[in-house]
Amino acid sequence: MAAIDVDIKAYRKSIDIYFHQLNYTTQGKKGVKILHDVSGKFNSGKLTAILGPSGAGKTTLLNVLSGFKCKGVDGSIFVNGEIRDKKDFRNKSSYIPQEFPMLGKLTTLETLRFGVDLKLSKKISTVVKQKIISDITQVLNLEKCLSTRVEKLSGGEKKRLSIGVELITNPPAMFFDEPTSGLDSVSCVQVVTHLRDLAHSGRTVICVIHQPSSRILELFDDLYVLSEGQCVYSGAVDGIIEAFHKAGYNCPQYYNRADFALEVASREKQGNFEELVENERKKYTSTFDNNQESHEELTYVSKSESPESTHKLVQQRNRKLIYPISTWNQFLILSRRALLCTYRDFFFAQLRIITHIVVGVLLGLVFYDIGSDAAKVLTNISCLFFFLLFIFFANSMPTALSYPSETSVFLREHLNNWYSLGSYFASKIIADLPLQIIGPSIFILCGYFLSGQPNDENRFAMMWMICFLMAISAQAMGLLAGAAFNVQMGIFLIPASCVPMLVFSGYFIRFSELHFMFKPMSYISLFRYGFEGSIQAIYGFDRGNLTCSDPFCYFKTSEKILKTLDMTEDRFQWDVLGLFTWAVIFQIGVFIALKIRLRKAQ
Repeated sequence: MAAIDVDIKAYRKSIDIYFHQLNYTTQGKKGVKILHDVSGKFNSGKLTAILGPSGAGKTTLLNVLSGFKCKGVDGSIFVNGEIRDKKDFRNKSSYIPQEFPMLGKLTTLETLRFGVDLKLSKKISTVVKQKIISDITQVLNLEKCLSTRVEKLSGGEKKRLSIGVELITNPPAMFFDEPTSGLDSVSCVQVVTHLRDLAHSGRTVICVIHQPSSRILELFDDLYVLSEGQCVYSGAVDGIIEAFHKAGYNCPQYYNRADFALEVASREKQGNFEELVENERKKYTSTFDNNQESHEELTYVSKSESPESTHKLVQQRNRKLIYPISTWNQFLILSRRALLCTYRDFFFAQLRIITHIVVGVLLGLVFYDIGSDAAKVLTNISCLFFFLLFIFFANSMPTALSYPSETSVFLREHLNNWYSLGSYFASKIIADLPLQIIGPSIFILCGYFLSGQPNDENRFAMMWMICFLMAISAQAMGLLAGAAFNVQMGIFLIPASCVPMLVFSGYFIRFSELHFMFKPMSYISLFRYGFEGSIQAIYGFDRGNLTCSDPFCYFKTSEKILKTLDMTEDRFQWDVLGLFTWAVIFQIGVFIALKIRLRKAQ
């Protein structure tokens, strides 16, 4: 990693983190206090483990210190003796959660390359960036899996890759939430050994660890033990037995010290628990008093870390570019990455195109050559309506199923200051366009001409426009469901919300037959605009008489068809506008949903 230290000069200064009387209470009517006046210090050059039973507040403490939790926090956090600036600290640190979502369609090398492009300045040469990637892969032993897609990596390889992605900017402070979870004993030792090497090179590395073995515990320098949101021990690993012994806890010979600490923290051992808590509070209270910080400065970081007196200064600092590359470059890189992932996704892209072809041909054969027959007008109307149904569900449901995992990747990368929400959102819209154009185009080419619709360029173009806008609206609705809800809720809400829109589409009941109180509902039905637009495209604009294969055809004139369906007016442009409006509304909903997710994550 020496080459990385030379090439990436930003944030080379080591970081010591000190916190005093931290409290955290969950948000809501019945807020639960999880952290109770915890204090401590994490030094650079040391690998520290946060240990404790389930529910002790380990992950909460990690989230508060890293800046991922802000609301409900009360206390003081200092970085190198100065009050922590949350945004500045987030730029200098990295947080690797227990579940580290990554794009499975990218290879290990591509994941690192995109990370380098997004996290490092454009001023850094390609040669230097390649050297950084090479150093990371060597240090973390990833050379053998560079061409392997992330979805096919082993658990240990994914953990090491997640570390490598965050090592790109050479952060002086790194937070890990249970980096050994789900790994076998050999992989656990490998991962923790890598973390120790990173810490001993001058970084501050803090890990939440769950029941480590004796071998793994020996790799840590310091321990911070939590119990019921209170600190019962902080210091060197070798000093824990003596500290607990002074409070009346005796560790059996040849006993795993980690297991002993967990049993004490769980109050399964007999001893003076209150003495442990009080000793830790006194230790850091005296240390804090020696820092000679004033009461006003304590108030400054309590609650929100930004009172009105200093909020303007923080805002001015935040107006500067906090991302390593410009918004335009973020957009280009994210678009290229999204297009690559889409191209490789068999379920989301390739199978979708195949399905559009197969269903288009099938519908064309089932409804073969009925589009110009006046005797089969009602059947042709059903055919057109089925076109819209397929376009909608073929584009909304796959998106609702696949997008939640991508949303997790976005949340992690954005919260670690990789790129802005606006850049990601714009790249997502652009990257989805090719698929939204290709799928409906292939489908309508197959279904339109096989079903015998008018051989007219203008009418085909209008029908294509309706199907294209329906696909955009459908995919945007799937994105909204995936961004706002989990997979189960998303795939339930899409069909459930479509039922009312289908009822008021004009296919099942004519608009003139609707009760007056339900007529406004037809104007907010997505399917009303799609169905009416397709009917106008096929039968509107003075099409004239249709050929009749029977002795008598009631719907021989297109005017009679439109009148029967209550679609006599030339409303095609309004139908296009209605579909476009729905697409915009859904896209705005996606942006808002992502914004809300970001706020909840903090």
